[in-house]
Amino acid sequence: MIPILSRAQMRAYDRYAIETCHVPGVVLMENAGRGAADVAARVLAGGLNGARVVVVCGAGNNGGDGFVVARHLWSRGADVRVFLAGSPERVFGDARINHDAYLDLGGQVTVVRPTDDMILSELEAALGLADLVVDALFGTGLDRQIAAPMAEIIAAINRAPGRRLALDIPSGLDADSGAPLGTCVEAHDTVCFGHLKVGLLTPQGARFAGRVHVCDLGVPDVILEKVGHVAEVVERRAVASALSAREADAHKFSVGAVLVCAGSTGKSGAALLSARGAFRAGAGVVTIATWPEALSVVDARMPEVMAVGLDRDAPVVKLETLLDRRRAVVVGPGFGLDDAARKVVDRVLDTFAGPVVVDADAITLFKDKPQRFAKARGPLVLTPHAGEMGRLLGIPAEQVERDRFGAVRKLVEVTGAVVVLKGARTIIASPDGRVAVNTTGNPVLATAGSGDVLAGMVGGLLCSMSPFDAAASAVYVHGVVADELRARVGDRGVFASEIADEVPRVIEGLLKLE
Repeated sequence: MIPILSRAQMRAYDRYAIETCHVPGVVLMENAGRGAADVAARVLAGGLNGARVVVVCGAGNNGGDGFVVARHLWSRGADVRVFLAGSPERVFGDARINHDAYLDLGGQVTVVRPTDDMILSELEAALGLADLVVDALFGTGLDRQIAAPMAEIIAAINRAPGRRLALDIPSGLDADSGAPLGTCVEAHDTVCFGHLKVGLLTPQGARFAGRVHVCDLGVPDVILEKVGHVAEVVERRAVASALSAREADAHKFSVGAVLVCAGSTGKSGAALLSARGAFRAGAGVVTIATWPEALSVVDARMPEVMAVGLDRDAPVVKLETLLDRRRAVVVGPGFGLDDAARKVVDRVLDTFAGPVVVDADAITLFKDKPQRFAKARGPLVLTPHAGEMGRLLGIPAEQVERDRFGAVRKLVEVTGAVVVLKGARTIIASPDGRVAVNTTGNPVLATAGSGDVLAGMVGGLLCSMSPFDAAASAVYVHGVVADELRARVGDRGVFASEIADEVPRVIEGLLKLE
């Protein structure tokens, strides 16, 4: 398990370690700073010996971590300069101990005062020459907008040409939402102390944090049982455990039949890609139900799939037969937003007892009416991106992105469905309280049709997994495929069909791991 903690939970974690377990705060700070120094040694290509390092500290505990890092890097041969953005008189507690220790060993700390243009220029000059800049201004406790002069100091850090390493979280990033609080350090690396923070696992947070390294604080995880955690990272071994090899007597219906209700004029590709994703994820039979104008394209392009045309004047007539013996249904990709599409989606939701993947148009059909999904007969997996989730909840996509975890929790509560909020660091949440964050994937997935493939993959895995496991496994595998494709061909120019075609190989690798 890789737990993800909120700001309040991490505060409780530290407090419990100090007050109940009697691990002194200064020990936690020392372990954090030493671990960050280890990361610094790894990320600097030329090594620490003689490397020019600038550590910019705040007056709080994050600054205290910075003083520890400065001491360790100095002892390992780095040329270290420390700047304190704040008054030395405001440095207290464990931070004060490490501030004084650095000075008593012969180190120098340059105090940056907002009215001293000469010192600000000196900081700018030092940052311009640094091989490594360590951001130790603000930690996870920051919950207010950053104003001058700190905003100017962060801007100067971001202009530094050297590698930027943030301590615990990039200064200016909200630890819970991942949104910048006015301005934010743009780190190449972030050393996260103890456990991952929620804000690092959002699209914005991931962009500001760069590569995230988790640093052990030397405290066993028994404390987690006391303080809890918000979510967990989807892990490779957990996905491998959810998958299973096929029995020798497997046949196409025993491994699962999937119905894909998708496609319309100009969007037959959405149906084909969803079907391809379902097949590649392991479905034995895939049937596409689509509109007559898309039927000829579907028939001509994918001989492995069965295709049935739906009558727009009587769209649900064939559904009962089509749903028979289906293990799962995928509904929505490119399906349209007219009354006929609405009738098909309604009938699937009302009559099919198995799991249904609700994607794309099938989500948008219920704009501002998410409670409709709570009335479905079978379990649902909703797969919205931020815009589609915003339509359901009646809020702008930007508001969803500002608090992705909050938006997911709300939609799960209203619909009773497993919800997959797509994007960089996709969130998967279940009505039973489980929340997982996927860390695989990259901009290779920023290609038309990749979401259709994912919806089909979820449908294929629903033939043998619970809705939550199918959703989490599909998202994970989808991302691994993208990671492997990027390693081979780069981060662009990949067709969604190529993503689907790599799925069996990745799944086979996971089965061998298990």
